[in-house]
Amino acid sequence: MMEVVKGRRLAASNLRKLTEDPSKVLFVHYSQSNTFDDDDYGNISPIITSIVIKSLDNQIDQQFAIHFEADKADIPIDEIQDSYRELELRILKGYNDFVKRHRECNWIHWDMKNIHFGFEAIKHRYEKIFGDLKDYNEIPINNKKNLRDIIEGMYGEGFVNGPDTLKSLLKCNSGNIDNNTYLSSNDESIEFEHKNFTNVIKSVDLKVDFIKKATNKLIQRKLVVSNKNYYAIFVDTVNHPVFTFIGWGATIGGLILTAMALI
Repeated sequence: MMEVVKGRRLAASNLRKLTEDPSKVLFVHYSQSNTFDDDDYGNISPIITSIVIKSLDNQIDQQFAIHFEADKADIPIDEIQDSYRELELRILKGYNDFVKRHRECNWIHWDMKNIHFGFEAIKHRYEKIFGDLKDYNEIPINNKKNLRDIIEGMYGEGFVNGPDTLKSLLKCNSGNIDNNTYLSSNDESIEFEHKNFTNVIKSVDLKVDFIKKATNKLIQRKLVVSNKNYYAIFVDTVNHPVFTFIGWGATIGGLILTAMALI
């Protein structure tokens, strides 16, 4: 029980600290495609197709996407597949320049934690396309915050049901109604391969928007989850405004009765 208490307190404290300055808090997610590109190292890595970044203070809403770059370059949609590497290079350069200007911000993400999907995967693609990392702008590890880890620290590992935890959490906080704009990572890849680029960017934008909303709800203790550990339920109950009001009322009432008894 004490470990649960300690974990929840730490998660809540970390959340408060990292969101103290809304202008320094960014939310990020991206999509990739299994239109694989043979790797120099004998492996295969999916190409980065879009990256979306938003800020907590609503001043930043940045989208990088292969089809946006194709439009800028006047590349017809039926020829776009011949320029994927060139277009991916452009979005990675745009992303890298953005990171250079905002690397000291706190970057809140959802499970972007390894080379299969995450900041390391983006870094790998950058190195592959540019040939080296001498101009790559790395986000400091302490500035990368996995919202899923924070929620698990507060409510336990099984806070939602289902394999896609972000989708399940979105549904919990949308009246248990599925949002058809949301696509799994695999479905985003399929839509990209079919050149349904708008569906992909809308899905990624929805995910970033929800990660931002979920953070705000968590700060306000209004985030809806499927399952809470018992300590989380207790803490949420005693911290509820109604419970706090009743507690103050009982305390004041007790003081009045004590004072009357002494008269």
